[in-house]
Amino acid sequence: MIKQKTQNMKPAYIEQILMWMVLFIGFVWLFFFVINYATAIRIKDNMDALSEYAVRVVSGTLTQSTMPTAQLVTDLNSIRIPAIDTIAIGDIVCNIATAAPQNTNYQAIFIVQGTYNKNFLSGQGANNFISRKVVYNENSAAQITCTLSIDIN
Repeated sequence: MIKQKTQNMKPAYIEQILMWMVLFIGFVWLFFFVINYATAIRIKDNMDALSEYAVRVVSGTLTQSTMPTAQLVTDLNSIRIPAIDTIAIGDIVCNIATAAPQNTNYQAIFIVQGTYNKNFLSGQGANNFISRKVVYNENSAAQITCTLSIDIN
């Protein structure tokens, strides 16, 4: 007698459920990664806008007697996005160089720095964002360096 081979024709319910669960988790992870990455790029773009505006104001108006004004802070707060905490006058620190060679290089430098609290790139260290703009100092020959430290939600 010849035995007929029978194939295993059981439905693979468990394997299909596991496959769909893995695919669903992958798509959800990808969705949230894209959202977080887009937010990080938006924050970086806004920091660039803050530094571009502030360096123009600083280069044209800042002297030793007119350190950052309330008007500059008001303008920066109108430019910032909601992901960045409110900017106060104490968040801006400016130094005007008095020693050579920085006292004769006609530069105005504005640095905006902050740390993004959501660590969506795990294992990559802190999510520090820095935006630095340098322009010609229209007001004096001395180098002006200002740093704005911001908190990012």
